Amino acid sequence: MSMINKQNSYCLENYKFDENIPPSKNRRMQFAFHLHALRHHWQRSMPSSIELERDLRRIRDAGFDGVDVSDSWPFDDFTVENAHTVRCAAESLGLRIPTVSCMGKTLCHPELAERNARAVEAAFAVAERLGAGIVNLALSIPRTPGVTPVMGATHSPGGSRGATDADFDQTAERLRTLAQRAADCGLSLSIELHDRSLADTSASLLRLLNATGAPNVGANPDLCNGYRAYDTPPETWREALSTLAPRMNLWHVNNLQRVHFPELQRSAFVERPLSDGDVDYSLALRQVREAGFDGWVVIEYKGVGDAFATLRAGRAYLSACAADAALETA
Repeated sequence: MSMINKQNSYCLENYKFDENIPPSKNRRMQFAFHLHALRHHWQRSMPSSIELERDLRRIRDAGFDGVDVSDSWPFDDFTVENAHTVRCAAESLGLRIPTVSCMGKTLCHPELAERNARAVEAAFAVAERLGAGIVNLALSIPRTPGVTPVMGATHSPGGSRGATDADFDQTAERLRTLAQRAADCGLSLSIELHDRSLADTSASLLRLLNATGAPNVGANPDLCNGYRAYDTPPETWREALSTLAPRMNLWHVNNLQRVHFPELQRSAFVERPLSDGDVDYSLALRQVREAGFDGWVVIEYKGVGDAFATLRAGRAYLSACAADAALETA
C-alpha cells in the first residue's frame, strides 16, 4: 500500500481541535470533501504520499473544513500506521476527518448481510483511528464492477417496494447490534437515503430508525439518491427532507437532472453541479437549519470530468447560500 512514510509524516504533535465548542455555537456550517470523487486521480485505490499531500492541500485551499473517507479505500489493509499518517496529513493542514462512509452494505441479503456487518465493524476501527465521529452507512446492494446499476425504473433491486417485513426486521436487529458497538467506540451511525436499499424513501428510512431505536443512529438525507431510485420519485425532495431533517446527523449533497421517458416507464439522470440540478440547495439549507441541523455537510460528485473543480464550485455555492440565509458569519 502506497502511503506517506514516517519520515514524511505531517503530524503536528500540539495541534488540537477544540471539541468542547457546542455545535450550536459554530460560526458557520462545516463542509467536507468526499475523497471518493478523486479516486480516478490516483494510480492505486489509495493515494500515494505525493498524491495525498497534493490533494489535501488543494482541498484546504478551496475552503473545505474536512474530508470524508469511504471504503473505496481498502479498509481491510488500512493499518494503524496508515490511519495515523492520513490523519496527521489532514490535521497539519487544518482539515478534519469527521466521517467515514461505508457503501453497498445491505444487512438483509442472505449471502451478504453477515459479511457486511463485519465490514461495518472494521470501519469503526478505521473511524476511531482517523478521529471521525460518524460512520455513514448505505444499506444498498453492492455495485457489480463494469455493470451500470438499475436506477430510475419501476422496480429497484434491493429497494423498499419489494422488501418484506422480515427484511426490515433483520436490518433493524443488525443495526441495533452495530449501534451498540459504535457507541462503545464513541461513534454515531448515519443511515443514508439511498437507491437500491431498504432506505430508499424517507418513510422507509424513518421506519428503520424507529425500529432500531438507538440514540446514536440518525439519518443522512442524500436527496438525489432517493430521487433516482424509481422512474417517478415517490416524494419531492422537500417532502423527503421535511420528514428526515429532525433526525439527521449528517448530510451528503449532490445534484441531478431527471429526464423522464413515460412511455418506457424509465427515467435517466444527469449528474450536475450543486447549483444546476433539480434540488434547490438554497432552499434546502434553510430547511435543515430550521429543523436544527448543525452537523457536517459532505459535498459529493459521481459524474465524469473534473471532480475537484466541481466540488470546489459546490463549496463556494453552498457558502454563498448559507451567507444569503444568514447562516454563516463572515
